[in-house]
Amino acid sequence: MYEIFVLGQLMEEDKHGYLISERLKHAVGPIRKISSGTLYPLLSRLVNNGWVSLREEEHNGSRARKIYGLTEAGRNRFKEQMASPLEFNTDAELIFHFKMSYFHHVPKDVQLACLEQYLEYLTYNLKYVTSLSQMMSTKEMEESQRFHVLRMLDHRKHVLEADIGWVRSEIKQVEQQIDR
Repeated sequence: MYEIFVLGQLMEEDKHGYLISERLKHAVGPIRKISSGTLYPLLSRLVNNGWVSLREEEHNGSRARKIYGLTEAGRNRFKEQMASPLEFNTDAELIFHFKMSYFHHVPKDVQLACLEQYLEYLTYNLKYVTSLSQMMSTKEMEESQRFHVLRMLDHRKHVLEADIGWVRSEIKQVEQQIDR
């Protein structure tokens, strides 16, 4: 899941592992924890696959920094990852956010495909929440519990509807852009 983020970071410029780690921590937010045991094995795998290069650079007389850079194969891998379909799983929103932050590296058709896939994901979830609300309305349960469950589902519905509206607006904006 973090591969797209790392490759996207290296599309900008070469970076040392600590900087990539700090940016990843900011990108995932304050709740999700990213350990060195997640990032550095990923960087090693990317190097082993030939997608990322590694060099050491002296830093203020202390231990040498490992600097990671993107190879041509890594650029191709990044473009493949950006064009790959969004999977409907618990990480879909985060992956969408990663991809969207790197839209400036891909053509308009890839941006639109990503937005359309996310719209499909949101619509799928909205249909699920709506059907669950209908089911809970008729399910036998304590009335106070039903009330709170339906409020929770109503909240989820409103959030999804707002997200759907936002994505539709983004699609219109991208459609109006001149393709580069």
